[in-house]
Amino acid sequence: MNKRGVLLIVLLISTVISLCSETHLFQNFYRDALIEDGLFGEGHFQYAQTKFEAGPFEVKWSTINVGAIAGYPVTPDLEIDAGIDFISISPDEGDSESGISDITVGGKYLILKKEQEIAIGGLVTLPVGSEDVGQGNLNFGFFGAGRMNIKDNMIITGTIGLDFYEMEKYNINTGKTDTEYETAFVLGAGTIIGLNPDLDLVPEFMMITEIDYMMLSCGADYKINENSSLRGMFGFGLDDGAPDILLKLSYLMGF
Repeated sequence: MNKRGVLLIVLLISTVISLCSETHLFQNFYRDALIEDGLFGEGHFQYAQTKFEAGPFEVKWSTINVGAIAGYPVTPDLEIDAGIDFISISPDEGDSESGISDITVGGKYLILKKEQEIAIGGLVTLPVGSEDVGQGNLNFGFFGAGRMNIKDNMIITGTIGLDFYEMEKYNINTGKTDTEYETAFVLGAGTIIGLNPDLDLVPEFMMITEIDYMMLSCGADYKINENSSLRGMFGFGLDDGAPDILLKLSYLMGF
């Protein structure tokens, strides 16, 4: 892990307590202490470029995701979210593949909501997606998340959790492929900066061990009106398991 990652982890640990804001995170959309007041939905478009080097060989591909996330507060302290994407993968060499993703279902519960906001929750992927685009896995995880208001126009967020990934491994003793679960440690940190009443800047960091995912991103949330926002994010991958660059555009609406 590089020095930048270590500094961001220290920032996360020191700011895991939180105060709620109405602006959603980007990388940690599900793993957040924000509970909405009513039903909401977000439609999004995402483009990513990825490069992987294996010795003298280099493999490049681009990925497009088009999908939606919806959430509903069952109670003022409990929210259920769900999302699905259509995924298209285009390698520099070879045929393109496309298909639907697994359905991600998340839930979070506020355990503290006075001067501070702290939530605990979990995620699970329902294995309905296409294996052609790397889907069809029953993954799950648990997390704690928080937000802390440090200025009138600035909120710091933190996320910490464990993910369990379903992976297939070849057993040399039996000659068969076995399904095993690998455990990954999740760390996230972010800041929501209010530039004016309608525009928030959202820089974030996220790291997931085991799958070697590490990314720095910066997003913007522009409030069109009281119930809807235009959102955009640009991210830079810092480890092999993350895209080299990622662009996400979305429209979020409350009902």
